[in-house]
Amino acid sequence: MVARFAVFADGLEADLLEGLENRKRRQSAVRAINKIARDARADAAKRIREQVALPASYVSPAQKRLYVSQNATGSSLEARITARGRATSLARFAVGNPRPGKAGVYVEVAPGKARLMKRAFVMRLPQGNALTDSKFNLGLAIRLRPGERLSNKTKVRRIESGLYLLYGPSVSQVFRANDGEGVANEMVPEVANDLTAEFLRLLDL
Repeated sequence: MVARFAVFADGLEADLLEGLENRKRRQSAVRAINKIARDARADAAKRIREQVALPASYVSPAQKRLYVSQNATGSSLEARITARGRATSLARFAVGNPRPGKAGVYVEVAPGKARLMKRAFVMRLPQGNALTDSKFNLGLAIRLRPGERLSNKTKVRRIESGLYLLYGPSVSQVFRANDGEGVANEMVPEVANDLTAEFLRLLDL
């Protein structure tokens, strides 16, 4: 899943767009858009980490999970922030270093809210599993009893009869959900205001 968020000139008020054919105004628009895109990416990373217990390094630009994928130029007054997300193994949110195979794992998805999953256990995944964003190539699994089903909304993947891998939210799901909600949607008003303020500052208005 890939989620994108755009910062572009249409975020400026209509009267400010007049005269963008002027070289200075257009250059100012490019600089403003690119700065606000960088700032918005950093703000999005902070908001994501407020909702999901991930280290800062996990959503740093270098990791390409949340980054400015396109900068504005003189010919395209648009910058894009891209959030990529392979399925995130719930093992990434395990507290401490649980021993593989031992049932009973504390999991902290929401910061500061660890909960015990009594029957879940850590297991080693095959090397090079490109579909899962795991931690040290570990997954969190649960074995169901005959006829039993998972009653909550936990994302799962069946790996054999009765045995399921459990998943937490990916960066892209927190950034922009399928229903349009998420961190990106929350940021729209602030990004528009910041873009206008930065553009005016660069024009010394």
